[in-house]
Amino acid sequence: MIRVVLSFPIRTIYLNTLDPSDEPDCYEVNVTISYDNALHDGQTLIYLESVNHRKVCNGKIDHSDNYRKTYEVATLNILVILLSSLSLLLCTRSLYRANKLRLHALHFFKNNFGKELSASDQLNFVDFWIVLIVINDLLIIAGSVLKLMIEKRIFESAHFPTCSILLGVGNLLVWMGLLRYLGFFRKYNVLILTMKRAVPHVLRFSLCALLLYGGFCLCGWLVLGPYHIKFKQLSTTSECLFSLLNGDDMFATFEALDPKGNVMIWWFCRIYLYVFISLFIYIILSLFISIIMDAYDTIKNYYESGFPLSDFQVSFVLSCFSRLTLNPSLLPRDVSRNSLQSILRTLTPPRT
Repeated sequence: MIRVVLSFPIRTIYLNTLDPSDEPDCYEVNVTISYDNALHDGQTLIYLESVNHRKVCNGKIDHSDNYRKTYEVATLNILVILLSSLSLLLCTRSLYRANKLRLHALHFFKNNFGKELSASDQLNFVDFWIVLIVINDLLIIAGSVLKLMIEKRIFESAHFPTCSILLGVGNLLVWMGLLRYLGFFRKYNVLILTMKRAVPHVLRFSLCALLLYGGFCLCGWLVLGPYHIKFKQLSTTSECLFSLLNGDDMFATFEALDPKGNVMIWWFCRIYLYVFISLFIYIILSLFISIIMDAYDTIKNYYESGFPLSDFQVSFVLSCFSRLTLNPSLLPRDVSRNSLQSILRTLTPPRT
């Protein structure tokens, strides 16, 4: 036997018993079961595929008791869309005004200091928390509109995965946006700043680790693919190695290969797995942790000795303080010149 394919259709009616306001859906499911023994290695692979086709249901449905709940759900969806649209409008206005302020700052620095602001200084005018809110508002609005269309039978229920992805990712970003309020507390702000500082270093290190990981994936797929069930495809090879990286399913991966078969492949599998597990768990992950801990120690030192000033702060903020100390008449009544000079000494970074 090389390959056997069984194909048959199934007709079914789906009725959501948890929500009586939903109408039933009629489907025709085309099922295909494949038995693949093309490699003749003693392992017959079995695949199950099902393709759904929505059909028109014939019959009458009594909605006399469900109109109220249907209207409540539709009203809730519309309310979510309106609130998200208002939030999107306000956040877009804030970003627009921040961009106008950035353009004014560029013009000011060019005329008064004769230099351009760096890209990192220009990012100070962009509040990425607001950008995050804009993105989640767009996702929630799109998902809510699509949900209304599906409930009104304008779109087919096949769009449910797209709707769930939009609403799910939008809600995830909403909860991530709540982290900004924890930043008002020092202990939580240390953790947030640690993640912010460690992300660029982690991404650069991840690129190096990804190259090694890709090499192990290709090597395992090419050598162990004909003999090991978990290395049959490149995708399953990556899934297997990622599971091993997290300490999962190690013994089963080692024991899936028969030692009575090809002895050279058996030994190669053992050495390959030992090297991968030792390299990634004991070295790569430890380096990841050390990068994050180094960022944490740096942020703690900044809280004790003061944060370093950027060119924008040194050129603009300190110059304004210096002008105020030279012209005390510009000072408010409740601010003395001595207090302003102490602030200036505090802001001035130590020279090395």
